[in-house]
Amino acid sequence: MKNVLTDNGNGIFIKLFLTYLLILFLSFFLFSSIFLYLFHLNLYDDYDETFSHYQEQLQEQLRLAEESEWENELFLSALRLSLTQEKSSIFIYDESGQLLLEPEKPEVPEVTLDEGIIQSVLKGEQFAEGSRIDRHFVYAISKPIHLSLEHEKEYAMVMFFYELDHQYKQVLFMIFFTFSITISCSALILFVISRKITAPLRDMNRVALQLAKGEFSQKVSVTSKDEIGQLGQTFNYMAKELEGLEQMRRDFISSVSHDLRSPLTSIKGFLVALLDGTIPNERKPHYYTIMKSETERLIKLVNDLLEMSQLESGHITLKRSTYNISEQIRLLIAKLEPQVIKHNVEVELLSPENDVSVFADANRIEQVMMNLIENAIHFSHPASKVIVRLKQVDQNLMISIEDCGEGIKPEELPLIWERFFKSDQARTKKVGTGIGLAIVKTIIDLHETTIDVKSTLGEGSVFTFTLPMSRQ
Repeated sequence: MKNVLTDNGNGIFIKLFLTYLLILFLSFFLFSSIFLYLFHLNLYDDYDETFSHYQEQLQEQLRLAEESEWENELFLSALRLSLTQEKSSIFIYDESGQLLLEPEKPEVPEVTLDEGIIQSVLKGEQFAEGSRIDRHFVYAISKPIHLSLEHEKEYAMVMFFYELDHQYKQVLFMIFFTFSITISCSALILFVISRKITAPLRDMNRVALQLAKGEFSQKVSVTSKDEIGQLGQTFNYMAKELEGLEQMRRDFISSVSHDLRSPLTSIKGFLVALLDGTIPNERKPHYYTIMKSETERLIKLVNDLLEMSQLESGHITLKRSTYNISEQIRLLIAKLEPQVIKHNVEVELLSPENDVSVFADANRIEQVMMNLIENAIHFSHPASKVIVRLKQVDQNLMISIEDCGEGIKPEELPLIWERFFKSDQARTKKVGTGIGLAIVKTIIDLHETTIDVKSTLGEGSVFTFTLPMSRQ
């Protein structure tokens, strides 16, 4: 498992790094393609302007020749000198498509155009196209031109440009050189950035392995406030919660083990004594009563655990109805009379003259009241009073249970609703397993209301919650 997690951490770094590089490659490829296309268009525009320039020059030479009354042979000889240009050549075709004038030393010999193209140009059309001739990439432009030699006739002027290979090679070399430098520097920067971005993930991977081993003290180092930083904070919060749950589990096992072992040990001891006949017959009912009490204690513990499990799993649904809560509390107090007598306390119900009805789940509220009143009885001082108070507030009934015990420490008040939590005084009196109040809080939450507690050390505690009054 450790190797798998580590490989995944490296895999994220590699994927992130390669993704950045791929994006960089694609971006540069797109840039290069667009740049070459625009360069191609711009180069052909320059060639077209160059063609127009030489066309105007030939027309100007013709005008001068006519003004100076040059002879045709002299004019043609002078014209041939203008047909040869650097990296380009100019050809003139007559009205029949025959080559009339050509440069004395063309850059690329045997450069010709198809006769059909020449005839199209003589009819007034224009032609521009690139092709490969004699291992040279040549761009040809042809347009009609008017030359007054002997008669008014239309001729075709063709101009070949030979420097395309050289210019394209220069552009490609510059692109490749720039690409190499950019990729090298970018790869180094991306490597550092990717390592920095994935460093918290590798740290989380390391901490996760430690958490899997039960070392909950490990924490992720959070150095940013972005999504990864928030994830790190959440991870640390999870580790803290797991540490709390682990401590709670240990406390629960310790507490439940003690609560299970004590009554079981007592029951076993009494059973052994009864089987051995060491207990006289007149004392047997007494020990049967103790064994019954210890058995009921075990049953309550198991029932509380099952109840808490069902509540947490969400399998419990409330069955609300309108019922007489005043009568319910009176019956509960009667049921608890043995405990009241045992602890030498008095339970008093203070309520309106007329019985009060509420809209709630009667069985679940009975669990709440049973847990709260039992706790109040157990923790109250002997010869003291437990007061259950009912008071109408608007459309709700406020129920409070007040005891006269040692109270709860302020720092422990937020913790009493947690599962398996037991205050020091609870452990001293060995009462319950710390599940009762957690069940109370869950049931109250299901009723969409709240429960509050106020406590003063040395004086006692007051638990208060509200329920909606009868809808009738």
